[in-house]
Amino acid sequence: MDDIYYAYNPWWENKKFDFGILRTAYLDDFKDFVKRRQIEVIIGSRRAGKTTILKQLIKKQLGNGFPASDLLYLALDHPRLSKIPIAEHLKYFRKLFMHDRTKKLLLFLDEVQESSNWEAELKSIYDLENVKIVCTGSTSSLIKSQGGKLTGRQIVNIIYPLSFKEYLTFNDIKWSHAEEYKLEKLVEDYLNNGGYPEHVLNPSDEYLSNLLDDIIARDVVRLYQIKKANLLKDILRLLAASVGNRTSFNKIANVLGVSVDTVKEYIGYLKTAFLVKSVEKWTTSYSEKVYAHKKFYFMDTGIKTILTGKGDLGFKAENAVLIHLLKRKQDIGYYAESKREVDFVVGGFKLPQPIEVKYSSNINWQDKRLDGIRLFLKRYPRVKKVLVITKDSDFEIKSGKIVIKATPLWKLLLAKPKDYW
Repeated sequence: MDDIYYAYNPWWENKKFDFGILRTAYLDDFKDFVKRRQIEVIIGSRRAGKTTILKQLIKKQLGNGFPASDLLYLALDHPRLSKIPIAEHLKYFRKLFMHDRTKKLLLFLDEVQESSNWEAELKSIYDLENVKIVCTGSTSSLIKSQGGKLTGRQIVNIIYPLSFKEYLTFNDIKWSHAEEYKLEKLVEDYLNNGGYPEHVLNPSDEYLSNLLDDIIARDVVRLYQIKKANLLKDILRLLAASVGNRTSFNKIANVLGVSVDTVKEYIGYLKTAFLVKSVEKWTTSYSEKVYAHKKFYFMDTGIKTILTGKGDLGFKAENAVLIHLLKRKQDIGYYAESKREVDFVVGGFKLPQPIEVKYSSNINWQDKRLDGIRLFLKRYPRVKKVLVITKDSDFEIKSGKIVIKATPLWKLLLAKPKDYW
């Protein structure tokens, strides 16, 4: 086993190791993570970059002077490592470097859900050992399945595929304000390609298709013992074709000839695997929120491209805005009254902010396509700011006390949050 341990922990022998391209937005969130007592749980889609984040955290701690012999990394999807209890790995680590029991150690566990009884083991280590734990998992079900064992002992962090800003960095694209015209084309490339790091570095439709199959097989079919695996792909295709539109479970069930309960159950699985995200109606009525049609989006627009092809940029732009909003950890809903709609509403009912995505040129405030926004303003007169996401229109006007700001998609995705909220 020594060969495996040393292969995964090259810093023990002062060897260089690949830690990828820095994802500074996430590293900033972990600025003082060693000082925190809680277990850091990093979740997100398979191949979204969770392992890279772990390696970058390790690199940072080594640079801060943390002893290399006090850092242990384990890839628990390795068949030999997964069969050994985490406590035994820790015991071997202490023995290898003759650590005192009181010495603080850093334990990085990749794909922790592959180790049996991992929840109880982490709880025991957390309660009894001077060990800071950082672990990753590819499904949100690893949080839900704990049965409360780690309640109050964990901080959950979600890693998303690359943002547009990261997409430019990974492609080594530098831009200046004098060349902003290039960004309109680049953001469309981003919408079609998505943000899975390996795909961005080496674009390949085959890679994305295989990745989708791998996520379905490993994070859905195997985990939930799915009997109708082909049905998952059919549901995904229907959801991909309806991105941005209100959709009912009944409609999907009727198209596929299966029960509504099966559709709800399978979509729930796809959500835990970070493939899709649902948005409920923004309303003061709880029952209406539960029973109204949902809108479905993908956690990466490249996956939608695999399922429905390139193009369809308007809905992909709306999808990209939804992901951008999710990273702000805000409650998000859509507004609909009759045939008029607002794509997204964030904030509470006392001071909501409507957001409309119209990925086209020459948008103005009198445009009939913004009738949904105007109706919303009548229903909720306390609104102070309206945001319209466009292809190239860029303006800010006032209508009474309300500020209407239109901005190109690329500018929103590259801006600092304070510029829009």
